[in-house]
Amino acid sequence: MVQRIVKLMGHARAISGNVNVQVSYNGVEVLNTNVATEVVESDPVTVPETFPFNTLAQFETTTDITGQIPVIISVTGGTLFFRGFWMNYAGKKVEQQATNPAVTIDPANASTFTWVVTEQTDSHFTDPNTNTLESDGISNYSQNGNQWLPRTNVTAELMGDWTYTMLDGDTVTFDFFVDPAKVALS
Repeated sequence: MVQRIVKLMGHARAISGNVNVQVSYNGVEVLNTNVATEVVESDPVTVPETFPFNTLAQFETTTDITGQIPVIISVTGGTLFFRGFWMNYAGKKVEQQATNPAVTIDPANASTFTWVVTEQTDSHFTDPNTNTLESDGISNYSQNGNQWLPRTNVTAELMGDWTYTMLDGDTVTFDFFVDPAKVALS
């Protein structure tokens, strides 16, 4: 069991003041804080054309908590555009290096390369799930008690992190998948 840092990713907007976010993760309240907020003159609920993707807050858990994690997020004071959680110890950046420079690297033949860690796993943050057309790691999403079916029109052009809009006073619940196969401790 290793301490893991989890980052709440997204963007917050309000007409004045700060957006407050409460997060319960795996049955434990882990955040109840004001987050960095863009103050706008009007209409804080429209996603900006150039969407800034920020770390809004972070908390700690452990690497042994994997699988479907129950999450509750409540928002007050403005609008939160939630983009998911990023975590350390979730995969690692690597590069291929030929074991024999005279041999061409063949990705299908492990004897032609070695993996070299280029960033330590404790400082490398990424999505802890398999981001596919079918899922961004979020399932059973409910907003204010109403089940919500996001991205029913997903195509290859929409693949990637999805944005969930939470308005002032909203509470959302969902399960967030932390892929145990992507926990990299070395």
